[in-house]
Amino acid sequence: MSTILLALGVLTTGYSLWCLRCLQLNIAEAKRSGIPYVVVPVYTFNTAWLITHRIWLRLLSYLPLSWHESWSIHLTPEFAWNEKFEPFRKADCGLLLVVSPGRIIMWVADAEAVNQITTRRNDFPKPTELYGSVDLFGKNVVSTEGSVWRHHRKISSPPFTEKNNLLVFKESIRQAQSMISSWVTTTDQSSKTLPHIAEDTMRLSLHVISRAGFGQTLKWPHEEAGEVVLPKGHILSYKDALESLLQNIIQIMLMPKVILSNSPFKSQKVAKSAYAEWGQYMNELLVAKKEDIRQGKEQEGMDLMGALLRNSGVTSKSLESGASTATLSDSEILGNAFVFILAGHETAANTIHYSLLYLAMNPSSQRHLQKDLETQGFTSKNPEDWDYDHDLPKLFGGMAAAVMNEELRLIPPVVSIPKCTKTAQPLTLDSRRVVVPANTFVNLLSVASHRDPKYWLSGTQANDLNDFRPERWLVKSDQHEQHDAATSDGEDYGGPQGEDIASTLLRPKKGSYYPFSEGPRACLGRRFAQVEVLAVLAMVFKDYSVELAVDEFATDEEVQRMPVGGGERRAVWEKARKRATGLLKDGMGTIITIQMRDGTVPLRLVRKGRERFAF
Repeated sequence: MSTILLALGVLTTGYSLWCLRCLQLNIAEAKRSGIPYVVVPVYTFNTAWLITHRIWLRLLSYLPLSWHESWSIHLTPEFAWNEKFEPFRKADCGLLLVVSPGRIIMWVADAEAVNQITTRRNDFPKPTELYGSVDLFGKNVVSTEGSVWRHHRKISSPPFTEKNNLLVFKESIRQAQSMISSWVTTTDQSSKTLPHIAEDTMRLSLHVISRAGFGQTLKWPHEEAGEVVLPKGHILSYKDALESLLQNIIQIMLMPKVILSNSPFKSQKVAKSAYAEWGQYMNELLVAKKEDIRQGKEQEGMDLMGALLRNSGVTSKSLESGASTATLSDSEILGNAFVFILAGHETAANTIHYSLLYLAMNPSSQRHLQKDLETQGFTSKNPEDWDYDHDLPKLFGGMAAAVMNEELRLIPPVVSIPKCTKTAQPLTLDSRRVVVPANTFVNLLSVASHRDPKYWLSGTQANDLNDFRPERWLVKSDQHEQHDAATSDGEDYGGPQGEDIASTLLRPKKGSYYPFSEGPRACLGRRFAQVEVLAVLAMVFKDYSVELAVDEFATDEEVQRMPVGGGERRAVWEKARKRATGLLKDGMGTIITIQMRDGTVPLRLVRKGRERFAF
């Protein structure tokens, strides 16, 4: 026993000395960098720390605050969302190093630095080791880097065109109509309380990308009639398999397939079944698309699966001869199809969800949007007659886009975009040269950049950068070019070619606003998501208003007895708004995208003119 204890003591001492030496070396690198830094005892993204950090942080909270106040905030995985721009304000710099024995982390908020890092993709590559979990069905455009990534990008980008976005526009309108009809009937003046708006917007976005991207039409629960007939060889419908896959995605991503396949627990059996079923559906679709190519058939619309096959070199001749001409394997095609659905539906769904929530919390901005839609002619025209080429530019250059842009400023799909350095890399900030140490884990903090007063303060609004104010995007004509418009680096990487923001709206400085990332690795589906969000916002607010539900604070009968526009109604509404504000501040968490994890904010849909809380 004494020998074992002695060995453990030696190992512990040796490990401690090694950690101390690594920390000393990393501190020396930080000092030479010219970048402000803070020292912490553990690498925040260490797997063991991610699993156990709540235990250690709770123990740390019992110590005097003065002992750890300056560095303990950096130990939580939700540091970026919790702190946003504040650490950079305190450091008086848009860069900040967090130095630990394991590795140096660099947090980035400065627009110049963001611009340099995203355009120098070879100097600041994506840390692909973080993305192995998305390779569920094969390598893809998200999980690769270098020449392999370029190859995936070239093959996967052609379907994302303006021509195909017409289908996205029409399908988004149709799905928005279905969502609204699931909330209210044509004769209802108001919906019942809607407790799970996030689930509804997730369903809507999933239906849009399934139909527009893969030709799979999905129905809402209230539209389904009778028993669903399952295809031969399946135990789940396509819709149920996909919804279950996405609901259980974290288990599927993180748990070894051997354990998942043999687990006795129901949740893991469900996850395994969803994974297998959706994979089978995708394989069947892949076979069907190859047969279409062999026969010379082409599907209208995006046809993501067919496009991936054709762009990778699959032809009718190669299929007939059996010769392999494809430059992507079947698993890589399935891998790209999966990430299109995974990333695409969450981005648009979250944007719609939080736009509805923010507008319910800010009735004056909601009225502004409704007035703009009325002026643009959306309220007087049947949605079936909305024209993509004529009507989308109105939405893209008006209050609807201002709402979307402001929501993405406050809650971008991901709060930080990871990069890394292999060797030391120089950056120039305000004519000052700094050096990012080698092997640094770099994080571009969109939630901080989007709140940098250096780029975002305007007029007399000095303290509104955490507030939802879409009107900040509606600038006078002589202010349209007050900031540099985002531009590409001149190299063609495929994907959307249009501007992120209409020329009639505020044009933030390049690197200060990047909800869809920046540079060559910017999101392929940006325009797809924008078209979907704008169409849904127009559909909802042309005829309806969205209000905070106050059931927790007053019954419908009690609200009815309160004078319209009076202090009692205002007080009840303010309680609901305060609760929503608290959840947006402290109830958010990141798994794949940033979402509300600690509760929900219930809403109600009411016809315009029948609002209960018109302030």
